[in-house]
Amino acid sequence: MSNMKYRMIGLDLDGTLLNTDGNISPQNVAAIQRAQDAGVLVVPCTGRSWKESTRQIVNFPNPGLGIFTTGAMIADITSGQAVDLAMIEPHVSMQIIEKLKDLPEAVLILTDRHITGYDYLVTGNGTLTHNTQWWFGQTQIVTHFKTDITLDDLHHALRVGMVANGKRAMAASEEIQKRLGEQVNMHCFEAVHQPDPDECVFILEIFGASVDKWRGLNWLARQHDIKPDQIVMMGDEINDVAAITKAGCGIAMGNAIDAVKQAADHQTLSCDEHGVAYAIDQLMSGQWG
Repeated sequence: MSNMKYRMIGLDLDGTLLNTDGNISPQNVAAIQRAQDAGVLVVPCTGRSWKESTRQIVNFPNPGLGIFTTGAMIADITSGQAVDLAMIEPHVSMQIIEKLKDLPEAVLILTDRHITGYDYLVTGNGTLTHNTQWWFGQTQIVTHFKTDITLDDLHHALRVGMVANGKRAMAASEEIQKRLGEQVNMHCFEAVHQPDPDECVFILEIFGASVDKWRGLNWLARQHDIKPDQIVMMGDEINDVAAITKAGCGIAMGNAIDAVKQAADHQTLSCDEHGVAYAIDQLMSGQWG
């Protein structure tokens, strides 16, 4: 018997549901099943695209819909077929590309492969970093390279961004913030830490203004007549803060950055200590109400 008052749980993947080996532990799988058996809707809620998530969530119990690309895409976990997409307005995408195209790293425009036939439109005068090439190979990403972009190429842009040197990425994000401000929602965070700060690799991600993980959770909740205060969100990174702040119950992982811990109502164990399972048990027992 569950004492849980919440009806929906959103789970970030990297650093949350996934351990540092990139897997869902058997303990987390079992806890998700316990929540589902109690009638709770449990949903992956990730910054990854659907294709970049498939290998990691292959053993997600009773897969239904998932929230991908930081809330820009809600899609069937098994097939990747989207039920809701939030595109960036083409003129806005073009302005972002103009700001990024002369950097040494390529500009990456994420699309829905079921519409365009590819995952990333790659443009700009820069090249793919070694990290990006490795990642695309690991996740079987389909790319389409095009130097001269027109507005017609940008009608299906879910996200514009790049993987870049930290200083360049931060400087670019500040420039875009100045120019586009409230027309976009943007995250810039460290992906690969190096002893030399100049060698650190950052990810710059730019979405339409209304797009974040909370948008995705709220959209899905409405389909099930679930109220915002009946939603739980668990996460560890900067792109989880909006959802953790607005959810009825926000839970930070033990390994979360400080901004997430400050926004959360509770803190669970780390992703390598089955923190999701621990949190679900606390919720279902009524300890975290």
